[in-house]
Amino acid sequence: MLSLFRRFFRWVHAVDAAPSSVDETDVALRVLFENGAAGISEVDMATHRFVRVNRRFAEMMRRPASQLLTTGPADVIHPVDRERVRDEWLAAMSATGQFDTSVRHIGPSGETIWVRLGVSLWKRDENGAPMRCIAVCQDISENVAITEQLRESEQFLRLGQQIGKIGNFVRYLSTGRLTCSSELCEIFGLPAGNHDFSTETWLASIFAEDRERVIAAMQDAIGRHVPEIDFEYRINRLDGGGPRHIEMRARYEFDSEGRPVRSSGVVMDVTERKKVENRLRESETLLRLGMAAGGIGAYQRDFQKLGDIICGPETQAMLGVEPGDEPVPVAVWLATVLPEDAVRLTEEFQEGLASRRSDYSSHYCFRKSPDSPIRHVEIRAHTEYDAEGRPLTSTGVIIDVTRRIEAEQQLAHAARHDALTGLPNRVLFRERMDTALARARRGEQFALLCLDLDRFKEINDTLGHPVGDSLLVEVSARLRGQLRETDSLARLGGDEFAIIQSGLTTPNDSASFAQRLIDSISAPYEVDGHTLVVGVSVGIAVAPEDGEQYEDLFKAADMALYRAKAEGRGAWRWFEPEMNERMQTRRTLEVDLRRALERGEFELFYQPIVETATRRIKSFEALVRWRHPERGLIPPDAFIPLCEDIGLIVPLGAWVLGEACAEAARWPEPLGVAVNISPLQFTGRKLVETVDLALKRNGLAAHRLEVEITETTVLQNTDATLAILRDLKTLGVRIAMDDFGTGYSSLSSLQSFPFDKVKIDRSFTRGLDQSRQNDAIVTAMIHLCEALDICATAEGVETEAQLAFLRRRGCREAQGYLFSRPCPAGEVAGLISQLGVCAEWPQAAE
Repeated sequence: MLSLFRRFFRWVHAVDAAPSSVDETDVALRVLFENGAAGISEVDMATHRFVRVNRRFAEMMRRPASQLLTTGPADVIHPVDRERVRDEWLAAMSATGQFDTSVRHIGPSGETIWVRLGVSLWKRDENGAPMRCIAVCQDISENVAITEQLRESEQFLRLGQQIGKIGNFVRYLSTGRLTCSSELCEIFGLPAGNHDFSTETWLASIFAEDRERVIAAMQDAIGRHVPEIDFEYRINRLDGGGPRHIEMRARYEFDSEGRPVRSSGVVMDVTERKKVENRLRESETLLRLGMAAGGIGAYQRDFQKLGDIICGPETQAMLGVEPGDEPVPVAVWLATVLPEDAVRLTEEFQEGLASRRSDYSSHYCFRKSPDSPIRHVEIRAHTEYDAEGRPLTSTGVIIDVTRRIEAEQQLAHAARHDALTGLPNRVLFRERMDTALARARRGEQFALLCLDLDRFKEINDTLGHPVGDSLLVEVSARLRGQLRETDSLARLGGDEFAIIQSGLTTPNDSASFAQRLIDSISAPYEVDGHTLVVGVSVGIAVAPEDGEQYEDLFKAADMALYRAKAEGRGAWRWFEPEMNERMQTRRTLEVDLRRALERGEFELFYQPIVETATRRIKSFEALVRWRHPERGLIPPDAFIPLCEDIGLIVPLGAWVLGEACAEAARWPEPLGVAVNISPLQFTGRKLVETVDLALKRNGLAAHRLEVEITETTVLQNTDATLAILRDLKTLGVRIAMDDFGTGYSSLSSLQSFPFDKVKIDRSFTRGLDQSRQNDAIVTAMIHLCEALDICATAEGVETEAQLAFLRRRGCREAQGYLFSRPCPAGEVAGLISQLGVCAEWPQAAE
């Protein structure tokens, strides 16, 4: 290009000096100037303007030649390069006269034009200052763009290697030397700038369990002249940065004789990918386990391919179809569904597709085989449609909800049935009663029978609740055996049952039914090695005569039951209107009873207990009476059971203890007082505190107080009751068993606790000298007490003959009308003067 410039410069000079001498070469150079591929311009150094430009230069600058001749280089050079080019240009013109650089020009629309610029000075003035220069330009914009693209590609590649943790290497097999990229150095934990390391160092970084596999793979590839190889292994970073998972791909190069020369390849750090894969694998495992544990299966239907069910073996097992690799035809699946559900599901599917419904859920039942149990399944699906509304795919899950359904059914059954006997409970019985009452309003009679077992509590308390529960199951079975299909039996709680006897023709039907129930229940039972006998009392109310509402009818049957139990148990009674009157009277009495203690209407009467040998008084039994303001003096048999029913017995018992101790403290020693204690007063631990407080508050010695309890008290909650009795004995109080011989197991009661006294019930005393059997029983009781060193006291002694018999048999004490009726506290002093006081008072037994 320089020789061309020189000839071009000479041509220019010749044109200016002697235009007539231009030869053919000059003509050629002129043609070159005008039509050459390079852009050429002449610049006046004084004015810094273009003197002449060729056509190619004008094209390069995107401007007409005429416009360029009014400008200079500064006007077409990009502002970024303008100052640099000006300084380098001027410096070159003053020195060598030659200037060469790459420069950006700017087009009229602001576009950038990359050119290679060559400038030569060809004319100076008389002082040697540069006057004219020639600038030759070549458009290198395309080359610059390609170079920039290559640079960007290289940057992207390096960035991708950094982000993707990819490094490259070359291994020279003759020396074992490895040359690697900076990315590979980072992966292996090599020091910065150290791009060479040995094959031994690389192999040492590989996990021992992977190393032999890697070496074997490389040797196999070399031996078989395999050009490419890839495998995975694990390394420990050389800088101690921990283990990494590596994926390597390499290419082997062989010489002309087939000997390996070198290998080159890439190494990728796939540790994070492996972690993600492991997490995904674990998540998938957990998902599959969760779906298996939860009875969940997934499926898909492709409606463009017949719409068969595509699912795995787990889902196929849940669907109840034979496992296989092929999709399950819908007809095969529907064949396992219960017929009524199959019809419904088919209709629901078709309706959903016709209405373009996206989400679908339903429930159905199926059997895997005719003799297998019914399974419950819940199905949930989502359907995709095309633009024209045609179904494409349906994806969903099926959930085996058998356990949930069975649990719900069990809960529903438990909520409406008795857990012990399986009979309907109050909730279900109420529903059946409402149905029966609705029929009764249309003229269909039915009877409601309320049943309560007799003496069941004694068995439950004596032999324990397990025996009692077993007995209730046996009773329930017998009651079921007496029912018709139209009747309904329920256990209302404890030992209470109720029966709806439907289709009643006459009231006598209910009476004969009740008697059959009584006869059936009263037969002996064999339960856990025990022969047991219980009875049942039945109250009958007939609908709609005795009540058209649930509460009214039940109240009538309850009143009839109360009457049956009051009249001796083991019987049945119809409801009678006057029962309601008696019940109202009882309720009125209950209201009065609650107020009686506050109003001070109770008082104590005292009956002496005498020594049979001397007829002198040893102690008094305190007997409570209720002096009603309207009804007069009411005996304890009329209100004590009611006090126990309404929870008044505990405060009343505390009052009796305090009043009896206060009165006894005024008597001459060693007279004592006996107080009856209700079984309900043994609930909790307050009885001991109440007795202790009554003694201390009234200054009465503990041995002068005698607590009388019935055998039932001992049998109820034996451990707790005996603990209370021992605490009372610790205080010094004497303990007596009242009504001995009438309980369920008298001898076992005497074994359970060392009583101070046993009181023989009046039912035995009354028959003395009238029956050899009765005499023998009383004699046995007295001898038993004597053998156990327990004082025997006979109640209900009314004749001298009875007293004489008791003396002969060795009975120590007696109580009854023969000596005195119960008298008010004000008459005790006169009675003491009349009968005298026994000198000795036995101390409480240890």
